[in-house]
Amino acid sequence: MASIQDIANAAYRIKESTTVVEHRAVACADSLRTHSARLAGSVKGSRTGEGAVQQVNQAERAVRESAVRLSALRSEIDQFVQDLTK
Repeated sequence: MASIQDIANAAYRIKESTTVVEHRAVACADSLRTHSARLAGSVKGSRTGEGAVQQVNQAERAVRESAVRLSALRSEIDQFVQDLTK
């Protein structure tokens, strides 16, 4: 059976991983925004091209939302560890 300290350490490792993934998600969203802007310039006037731009923009928003949720998860992990070690 795992000790409280083992559980706290595992939660800390998860928190560290969420930080890495959040930074990658933000970088991905930034890249999607850049590509969307370039694509928009290339496909202006094309309905299917503009649809593709909208999809890339939607993907960017989804990735940014995941980064926000990872940040919230880190806060929840901090609270969990505090409650655990009381």
